[in-house]
Amino acid sequence: MQTVYTNYWVSRIGDVRKEHGSYKSEEEAIEGIKAWWDLHGEKHSDVEYIRTNTGALELIYEDEKSFYRIEKREIEGKLPTRSYQLKKPGEIEVLRFKLILDEESCVFDELAEPFRDRLIVAMADSKKARDFVYDRKGRPIRKIS
Repeated sequence: MQTVYTNYWVSRIGDVRKEHGSYKSEEEAIEGIKAWWDLHGEKHSDVEYIRTNTGALELIYEDEKSFYRIEKREIEGKLPTRSYQLKKPGEIEVLRFKLILDEESCVFDELAEPFRDRLIVAMADSKKARDFVYDRKGRPIRKIS
């Protein structure tokens, strides 16, 4: 068993909850949320950190419709790997053709290194980071099925 801290984006409308990633520490989980905001060009200066009765940490920011929640939990096995090797140019072209991507869309391996680095921090999983098509600024456009 291993203790991890998992980030969730929670919508107050419709009770939607999306997992963003799991981390070794609560501090890493907070950095993952901040990396996500950075990728989306969001600047949240007045973030309120609230500890719940269950021990979860909620990050409340200007958005009245949603918040982030970090929950401590136990998992079997290890956390996903954050390391990766870039695909070769030929592999990237085949994938682009298969996914029918335009010039504004790209796969993880085509992103500039700073965007790839931020995505790895935000998602805490290199495999998950490769499961999306991105715009040139590293923002996910759609999931690759």
